Amino acid sequence: MPTDYYEVLDVEPGASNTEIKRAYRRLARKYHPDVNNGDPSAERRFKQISEAYAVLSDSRKRRQYDRGGAPGDWFPGGMPDIFEIFEQAFGGSPFARTSRRTRGHNIQAEVTISLAEVLTGASRTLKYQRIGQCQRCSGSGREPGTGTRRCLTCNGIGQVRRQQRTFMGVMTTVTVCPDCGGQGEMAEQVCQACAGQGVGEVDEEIEISTPAGIADRQELVLRGAGDAVSEGRSGDLYVVVHVEPHELFEREGRDLHTDLTISFTQAALGETITIPTLDGEAKLQIPPGTQPGTELKVAECGVVDMDSPRRGDLIVHIQVAVPNRLTTRQHELLRELAAEQRNSQ
Repeated sequence: MPTDYYEVLDVEPGASNTEIKRAYRRLARKYHPDVNNGDPSAERRFKQISEAYAVLSDSRKRRQYDRGGAPGDWFPGGMPDIFEIFEQAFGGSPFARTSRRTRGHNIQAEVTISLAEVLTGASRTLKYQRIGQCQRCSGSGREPGTGTRRCLTCNGIGQVRRQQRTFMGVMTTVTVCPDCGGQGEMAEQVCQACAGQGVGEVDEEIEISTPAGIADRQELVLRGAGDAVSEGRSGDLYVVVHVEPHELFEREGRDLHTDLTISFTQAALGETITIPTLDGEAKLQIPPGTQPGTELKVAECGVVDMDSPRRGDLIVHIQVAVPNRLTTRQHELLRELAAEQRNSQ
């Protein structure tokens, strides 16, 4: 039977990309060869979870896999290097203390505020996960209490020299050592928690302040609050702000819109009434002869935006209610009104 990649990573078939990546990171740290002193069974397990992650983390390969495609469909050129997969998932080399990335990944989170809080701004406590400094090794990549040793691959130089015979002669290339990342030294024993990366998943809790006038789905950027790398600048945290729908008002720029139903006598005779606003009450003058669909404006009862402190207006859309039940006296009065209107024409 073909390998069940979802079972390998211990996730459900409907798992999100974030859940798949989190599962891979957890298992990769556990079965990485450096953590298990070259145990063959751990290395086989590490290869298996790397293959599963390489398929399920790629939307195209995952669709092919879910449709029952053969392994050759998603690895036509052969299985990619398992340590490159590890590096991509963690943002750095699996062997070196120093990440090859100079900047961590950006990440995203969400907060929700009310429409009333758009007026004044709001504060929220945001809890999220990111890649941060490993708490076990304090970012060193070494198991606590252990030191470093000279890299045997480059003999402590940090570079490797390769010679290749071509039709033009012998070509020599010098590259950064793939094992120590150019450091010339490696951990005597890599940290079991982060597999030598110096970074790992951490829980964060920060206070978010949304400015007055922020719009729905607008983003706030917190520099350096995203994923970290062992050496280099952390990525950024993008916070998407959602503004809850209001039961009475709809926002359009700085203006608010609301529907108001009045009686036909109020529409005909006019009246000053009290209506609710986003932050209290206001007086609304209904002129005599107001027609259904009329828009009346209450100045400076809207919201602000981030470009101007001046409040917009509240636009009231008038609807006129026609009674479906009348008393005998009301019938008489309306008939008298109708007769009066006919006589005046």
